[in-house]
Amino acid sequence: MKSEPDSMIDGLRKRQRNIVFPDTVRNARNVDAYLIRGNPNAPLVQRIGAWVFGLFFLLCGVVCLDLALKSHSIADYIYCAAGFLIGIKLLMSGFRRDRKSRSRAT
Repeated sequence: MKSEPDSMIDGLRKRQRNIVFPDTVRNARNVDAYLIRGNPNAPLVQRIGAWVFGLFFLLCGVVCLDLALKSHSIADYIYCAAGFLIGIKLLMSGFRRDRKSRSRAT
């Protein structure tokens, strides 16, 4: 049987597991995969997070478009297009897609 301090230390280690190195990399990889590919069964919180990120990138695209129209810089137009494309991709990953109906259509 473990003593009281040992069980407390084990409990702390289990709770801190998601915020130390190897697990943070795994969690970040899972978030990136969700944002890029989407998930038809994602919870509402994850969908809202994808929408917030998508709207942020769309807003960045609008700001870069404003800068591009004022400065006529090619780099600003590229940043604008990148912001719009990333924002649309992230917004689309936040919507539920039925994979069965998509595979029948093709």
